Amino acid sequence: MRLLLALLLTAPLLSGCVGTHTTIALLVADANSATRTLDAEAFAARVEAACEDCEVEVHDAAGVEAEQQSQVRQAVTGEADLIVIEPVSPEDAEGYAVGETPVVSLVTLVPGSDRFVGLTEPVAAGEGAQTSDLEAARALVLGTSKEMVHVPSRAIAEQGADVALGLLADTPVADGEDHEGVQSWLYEAVTITLDNLTTELVGNGVITLEDLCAGETAKRCQALGFV
Repeated sequence: MRLLLALLLTAPLLSGCVGTHTTIALLVADANSATRTLDAEAFAARVEAACEDCEVEVHDAAGVEAEQQSQVRQAVTGEADLIVIEPVSPEDAEGYAVGETPVVSLVTLVPGSDRFVGLTEPVAAGEGAQTSDLEAARALVLGTSKEMVHVPSRAIAEQGADVALGLLADTPVADGEDHEGVQSWLYEAVTITLDNLTTELVGNGVITLEDLCAGETAKRCQALGFV
């Protein structure tokens, strides 16, 4: 098992949250993937801001299904209060033995989860292959690519944290909908071109115009009318 992060979170307690020490096991499919779609840091920060007695343990399966299955077993054996999983393989994850431990799936639905926060449609393999939205956006400006796929990873992570805490506190979270029999909060991946680049990414605070148009992209930004 590769332990990426274990944060003991210390922030004001969310009203209605659990009153004793609580462990959330966050299982990431592959933190180093070029198409990484889960922002584990944003998830942890959101929990930190809401629950002073919550500990988030983040584990990286590095894209190996057997590793993730082992991490699930460890979480259950360690009596984690909640498992939050971005599955390496949703079909395999459906069969993991979690006992009475509640499960929230992120990005991609694991059938049978208690809650789901993720994409309406999975991003196809190879779509939006980039290390960051900023890198891909700069490639658009330079003309070395024609489009990119933006996954709202921060929004998914933060909503996932709210849903996880709501489930632990038995407090309903608004605006959920039924998706394949699971209460869900759904987002769409957006195809980005030069035509909607500033509207979707800069306008929504995903990247800044300053970062987009720094260095080698500065002249192109001026030519495109971005600055």
